Amino acid sequence: MALTSKCPLLRRQIYKMRLKRAIMGIQALDHLAIDFWVHPSKLGLMQPSLCMFHQSPGYATPLLNAVAEMKELACPSKRTLIFAGCSRKVSLRTMTLLLVPESDDLRVMNIRFERANATIEITEVGRVLLFNAFTSWIAGAEDFGVSPRHSSLKPKNLGKFDRESGELWFWGPKYMAP
Repeated sequence: MALTSKCPLLRRQIYKMRLKRAIMGIQALDHLAIDFWVHPSKLGLMQPSLCMFHQSPGYATPLLNAVAEMKELACPSKRTLIFAGCSRKVSLRTMTLLLVPESDDLRVMNIRFERANATIEITEVGRVLLFNAFTSWIAGAEDFGVSPRHSSLKPKNLGKFDRESGELWFWGPKYMAP
């Protein structure tokens, strides 16, 4: 993959980061071969409906690894994933995962987007929920969604940002996405 910066110092830093990831066996979190988009209507319990589609379950492994990695990091922590893009009307190019402490406003997760960027803000409860969803998706499950409403909390116990959250939907090669 070509280095995109013209700045020699930044090019060197990018090279060192990629080399370190290769040595440690960490998968790259950019140019993921997963279609990621916003569906124009409500698919499940909440809106917006952000959808992900893969041709092969192995393509989703970097997502699972990013969420698993967050467990080992100090809270708050952040991971940014970059997607190759797709032909959908509202294609999303980046996903920012933010692990934050639980608060009165956020008990589980908040899924939102702005332009071509999705943000999923999660507490430890949301991290486990998202980890389980990615695990199921890699194992072959498809046509399902995850949102704060899928947690064990009663709707009245959800925080303000949980209630404002969208839903993340998973599709695969057996079931073409809507």
